[in-house]
Amino acid sequence: MYDLEEQEQIDAIKGWWQKNRLALLALIAAGVLGYGGMTGYKSWKANRADQAAAQYQTFQLSLAAGDPIKVHAAAQVIEAASPSSPYAARAAMAAGQALAGASKTAESRVEYQWVIDHSSEVQLQSIARIRLAGVLADAQNYADALTTLGTGVDPAFAALAGDRRGDILLAQGKLVDARAAYRSALDGAAQNNPLRQVLQTKVDALGAEK
Repeated sequence: MYDLEEQEQIDAIKGWWQKNRLALLALIAAGVLGYGGMTGYKSWKANRADQAAAQYQTFQLSLAAGDPIKVHAAAQVIEAASPSSPYAARAAMAAGQALAGASKTAESRVEYQWVIDHSSEVQLQSIARIRLAGVLADAQNYADALTTLGTGVDPAFAALAGDRRGDILLAQGKLVDARAAYRSALDGAAQNNPLRQVLQTKVDALGAEK
């Protein structure tokens, strides 16, 4: 009787296995692939980070050489290969500044706009907006310059953005509006903000409110 019951249990297990083995094997395979996929993703992500770091070193060499064309090209390599990497945003920011200094306005605008569109860091986006507004103002594209400053600037950079807004309005000959922009920036700046003295000088230079 014991052997018969044991044999029935064995037969039942065999029957269950025959019926469910494909689903069970698929489940095991999915688990293995999931673990392998996660491990592979972590390895891929680490390799991408290493690649971005190496590309950024190459970019810094181009930056030190002082050739804005090579700087632009090196920045674009990082932007294309690792757009979500913090190295890419920093390369674009530095390239924008280098290109602006070389009077390559169009290329500079592209780099600053790239930071605004792709960086996940609000601080970098804010700096890029302020610098882009300056480049646009230098090209007398005042409307776009003011629009660039209109949104997306972190409160920590409000005084700097207000100072740039005042400069743009002053360049347009809008003295009253410029003074108001400087005054607003000054009122909102922290007491230890080194920009306060500059803003106060500009407010005073434009005279009393009318």
